Amino acid sequence: MRVHLVAVQTELHTRPYSSAESFRQYVRELAQAAIHGLPEHEPRLVAFPEAFALPLLFWMETPRTMREARTSLQAALVLLREEWQAALGLGVLSPAVFYHLRARKVWPVYEQAFREAAQAARAYVVAGSIFSPFMDWEPTRQLHALGRRVYNLSLVVSPQGTILGRVPKVNLTAHERGAFLSGGWPGRQILKTRLGPIANLICLDAFHESLLEQADAAGAWLVVQPSANAARWDGPWSADPNQVEGEVWLREGLAKKLQNREHLRYGLNPMLNGQLYDLYFEGRSGVYQAGGPLALADRAVGDAFVRAVVELPEARALG
Repeated sequence: MRVHLVAVQTELHTRPYSSAESFRQYVRELAQAAIHGLPEHEPRLVAFPEAFALPLLFWMETPRTMREARTSLQAALVLLREEWQAALGLGVLSPAVFYHLRARKVWPVYEQAFREAAQAARAYVVAGSIFSPFMDWEPTRQLHALGRRVYNLSLVVSPQGTILGRVPKVNLTAHERGAFLSGGWPGRQILKTRLGPIANLICLDAFHESLLEQADAAGAWLVVQPSANAARWDGPWSADPNQVEGEVWLREGLAKKLQNREHLRYGLNPMLNGQLYDLYFEGRSGVYQAGGPLALADRAVGDAFVRAVVELPEARALG
């Protein structure tokens, strides 16, 4: 069976995140462009970058002073000063209260946008991640947070628009720890679909052997690695300035991690680009097999759709 894999590379701009409707339209348009021209009845999986939805917290229906702040911390303080009574009422006595305050308004928009996009594109969609507490819904409490911790979370959505899983990032960067996030836990990263098991390992997670081993042992044939690389692609590597950031990604990333696996065959790495306050992101999105890329974005900046068609043995599909 043929499966079409598409990595959505995006550059950050304020306008798509300024309102709920503009974000929903933006996600729909990107998903439609990602699958444009693909055979109507062949399955497809579309993946968005890490932190793709993060700007919603800062730019969706917020004061101008918040959007124009120099740092994300300054922007968060603007909102907390304006809505301090609501923040106190949440009972979260830490700076993470900002995420809880925004989740009540932003999470439904985030979830609906990707559910609609997956359904319209008739594609499995790995949603670009957002910083949020785990949000749940039930008739009595309706939308509510499960606990006080905040995670880097991504959704996996079926072509029917159903959420198959809410996936937390396990291994955090220094930036994420400084943003008061908590690391998730192994176990939610592998999802069973009608195409067979797939793994969603957010950025740094896909460099950790233990999580890849779990995915491979669970029979996953695909690892999706949504990424937001906060460094210049052609600049010094963050861990060793004598090496080049992009060269390390290509040498140590999915092409290497897929080698000699029992089940894992392909990797999908959508990358975020552009400026978010004091952070700047660059990266070349790609589709990988063991040993090298099947397709790679031409540039480490700007928008791109990186596609490859792969053969999935029928035995892997659940039917």
